Amino acid sequence: MGFSLAAIRKDLASERFGRFYRRLRTECPELLSFPDQDSLLLFFHDETADLDRKDAILFELWSRYRSGGLYLDLGPFFIALFTPALISIYTHGKKKCPGIDQEVLLQEICLQLIRVIQETDIVPYKVAGRIVGTLRNRVRALLNKHLREECSGLALDLGDGFEAIRSDAAGPDERLMEGEQETPDVIAILDRLVCTGKITGEDKKMIIATFVEGKSLNVITTSSTEYERLKKRRQRSLRTIKNYLSKQL
Repeated sequence: MGFSLAAIRKDLASERFGRFYRRLRTECPELLSFPDQDSLLLFFHDETADLDRKDAILFELWSRYRSGGLYLDLGPFFIALFTPALISIYTHGKKKCPGIDQEVLLQEICLQLIRVIQETDIVPYKVAGRIVGTLRNRVRALLNKHLREECSGLALDLGDGFEAIRSDAAGPDERLMEGEQETPDVIAILDRLVCTGKITGEDKKMIIATFVEGKSLNVITTSSTEYERLKKRRQRSLRTIKNYLSKQL
């Protein structure tokens, strides 16, 4: 992935961070069992490790980070600690918004993690779960906004340059994360319009091929006559989408 998680690891392996961690150990008795930052990360990534102890250590680190000063150096450590969750959220985001710049997406997720740790009040119970849950909600909101903007642009653009536009909708089998509100993504809109008889299944497949999959209309037609027929059907379908969005957004 473009945004360098490898650079985060390199920072944690530096002598500067090593000195910081050794000082941190002298201040936090819970860290005495972990001679270096790598052993502490292994502990947090071990699913069989004591959850209560994880809560106690993470809450202590969170509290110190919130106090500022030299403890802000814990930022890269938090990114490394939450890497499995970050990758999970990143993977979901790519599926939901395949057109979004992947490096920008990962950077934004990492930035949002740090903001959650900085801004969210957390109790010393299920600390990691609370942080990750808040992070998922924030990233979900950003993706939903992205989808709404893309869908609005799709519905309003009825020109001939359709092939250059890609929908950032989730795949048809995408399952929204728990508690997520429904968003007006292109696939969901097409499904509703097919169910209500506003467009046909053929129309849906054509819109998916040219917008979601990025295929040119010329590629999916076999003759100039079929091209003109599909072009007109697509224009009618897009007008239907526009009318639908004007009532929903």
